[in-house]
Amino acid sequence: MQEITSAKDFEVPELLPPSEDGVFRTLLTHPDAEPVLRDVIESFLHLSVVKVEVRNTELPISDINEKRERFDVNCSIDDGSQIEIEMQSQIMGGDSKRVDYKIIKDRSIYYLCDLHSGQPGRGIRYENFLRSFQITFCGYTVFTEQEDFISHFSFRNEKGQELSNAVGIVFIELSKLNDIIKKPVSDMTGEEQWSIFFAYGGDKKYVDLINKLCKVRSGIKMAEEVLSSISRDERERALFRSRRKFQMDMDHNLAVARDEGREEGQNETAVRIAKKLLETKLSLEEIAKATGLTLQEIKALRGKQ
Repeated sequence: MQEITSAKDFEVPELLPPSEDGVFRTLLTHPDAEPVLRDVIESFLHLSVVKVEVRNTELPISDINEKRERFDVNCSIDDGSQIEIEMQSQIMGGDSKRVDYKIIKDRSIYYLCDLHSGQPGRGIRYENFLRSFQITFCGYTVFTEQEDFISHFSFRNEKGQELSNAVGIVFIELSKLNDIIKKPVSDMTGEEQWSIFFAYGGDKKYVDLINKLCKVRSGIKMAEEVLSSISRDERERALFRSRRKFQMDMDHNLAVARDEGREEGQNETAVRIAKKLLETKLSLEEIAKATGLTLQEIKALRGKQ
């Protein structure tokens, strides 16, 4: 997947990457992309889909303190099932300091439960509630303990017995495609083909591979055509550039905050060591050299003791 590493990466590519959240959303909600969305749902949920309808892509909230829906696509299919689909290309804040990536998991559970319980309940029998599913594409590894790039979750007991098929979550880790990408495209599953398209579509290094996928899967061929159309739209290119700049500015600010926090911590440690050394027979010059503090700072510390 493409990453931003420096200011030169602000150059908007000829073909916008579908792994970027905004491009992904525009692609799957495009008026011409209904067959694309239908094929994606069929591939990852293993459902037979005749028709798919895109609903509001950001559900309204009733309370300003309520968490806000931020999924890229909210849709329903002909059997009534409701589905949320998103691309999570960046690690969520807080998860970068964890090894279990609990935040993205808990977020998914929260919003799936919110979607399912948000159905009108009055006058509806429980067995007639619509099924609710969530599909999340991640540009990073979430389940570090397993090699599989796709994970399906539902209500089951410890023996695998299903309690209900009313809800389900699917995680697709686009960071785990290194071996799959080496397979002949004709041997790939639909899940693998779509994952490769979303991870590498728009990347010049993988043009030949994407072209091969287009030849064996009509849905991907249509997605490529829609992506090309989106990429030529000046408004979409401007929005893409704006999102990339915003993301890079945010990454820069976070990096500065981390560095300043690290420097502050190092300075506090140096001060504590200097105070201890002032109790010895070392000269002020020697203490300054040992701690990295200036002579003036050492003198000020001595004056406070």
